[in-house]
Amino acid sequence: MDGLVEETLRYTPKTEPFPHQAKGTLAAARARNYAIFFEPRLGKSKTALDYVGILSLKGEVRKVLILAPKIAIPVWERQIRLHFPYNYEAETFTEQWGENGNDSLPTVQFWLAGREETFRRVRGSKKSGKIFYQRSKQDIVEAWDPDVIVVDESHEYKRPGGVGAQDLWHLVRRLRKKRGDGRPYVLLLSGTPNPKGWRDLFAQFRIMDDGIFGTSADSFDQEYVIYGRGKRRWTIIAYRKEKKLDKLVRRHSIAASADEVGLANEQFFERLPVTLPPSVVKMYHQLVEEFMVEWEGGVISAKNSGVRRLRLLQLCGGFTTQGEQIHSAKVDALKSYLQLLYLQGESVVVYSRFTAEVEAAHRTIQEVGFVSHRVDGSTSARDRRLAIDSLATRPSLPTAIAFQHQAGSRAIELVGAAETVYYSPPDGWVDYWQTLKRTQGPNQHRPVRYTHLVVPGTVDISVIKSLQRKEDWHADLMRNPRRYLTGL
Repeated sequence: MDGLVEETLRYTPKTEPFPHQAKGTLAAARARNYAIFFEPRLGKSKTALDYVGILSLKGEVRKVLILAPKIAIPVWERQIRLHFPYNYEAETFTEQWGENGNDSLPTVQFWLAGREETFRRVRGSKKSGKIFYQRSKQDIVEAWDPDVIVVDESHEYKRPGGVGAQDLWHLVRRLRKKRGDGRPYVLLLSGTPNPKGWRDLFAQFRIMDDGIFGTSADSFDQEYVIYGRGKRRWTIIAYRKEKKLDKLVRRHSIAASADEVGLANEQFFERLPVTLPPSVVKMYHQLVEEFMVEWEGGVISAKNSGVRRLRLLQLCGGFTTQGEQIHSAKVDALKSYLQLLYLQGESVVVYSRFTAEVEAAHRTIQEVGFVSHRVDGSTSARDRRLAIDSLATRPSLPTAIAFQHQAGSRAIELVGAAETVYYSPPDGWVDYWQTLKRTQGPNQHRPVRYTHLVVPGTVDISVIKSLQRKEDWHADLMRNPRRYLTGL
């Protein structure tokens, strides 16, 4: 595909879009305010970046605010580098970077803001005793005055009375009133926009354009929603005017499923970086140099280079051989990502190397709310069978299994999940390749994603590079030119 045509301008994407992405990009660019509802792993972020590219080429967009879950910010950083064709400057609340190589191209500024921190309120009081809320980071992005606001995982704003939904809606209204030119445009992105029905779309669409369904949730309910009576008075039992609802939604959005676009069983890989606490970084480097390091829980030592490597891997994961917790950085990252998947209704398989990591992953799965299972060397045959059966087909409730690599890499099918998370990857290519295949196969009808939690600049990266080399050897033998791990 040579380019996307928008009126008299010609936009050439940096990376070739799938047909559904090109269609979504053009529809969004023409509408300005729009919603892209693609199932997970169908490329919403690339579609959004091409939308920004077209509008920047037209001279309408120079500043883009991307609101996303904090755990997804590193993914957006990579997506911008991979897909955005023009010069850009990007920043978060803590860092800046950019790419400028062609003076003839427009320069677009991106602000990547974590949803959690942006809409965090601090309670204060005036001398008069009146209570008010400070929204310091909202004030920062409002003063920045974006031309476009991309709302990633927009279903997280589905509660009309929720803090994020209310604050973002009012933020958009204030900016548009001040500018008077209809901007900022709003682009909604979600793979699960209405898990509980049409009403979940009201608050999302109100942020995008409050002229579609109005500003009042009560008015929306009176026109479209039928509630039960008595104990069920807060339960939606049916909808009125569903044809009108469907028509309005489809006029302002595009939707796509994996089966529809022919991407069922496709594989996607991503890396989520984890930052260790400074004290642990110091421990890591000391262990590299001296084969021994002290910490508040005792001493970590290694007799030789091979054992030292294992200790360094344990240090990255956060646990000693005895299961004592050194830090929670990876566990916290895992929890944030699992919370995102849980909200999307996704089931997931989590693979870990060490027993303490499996235990931590299982606890985290339970805390988030998944139907949970644990499978390692100590698991009984009965419990292992129950765990595997829980993801043999897609379950009705989000389900997760914490596996130790060897216990979940052979002769099982887990196609009920389309998400695999590696808390820590195995060294062996056979174990890694086999774990990749558990969520794949002829019975998998969705694209599958493999997410790796890695600590940059550590043995985590060397493990990934080693797996890439082994993958290349495997590909040469099998005469398969495809390299799955390139993105890692």
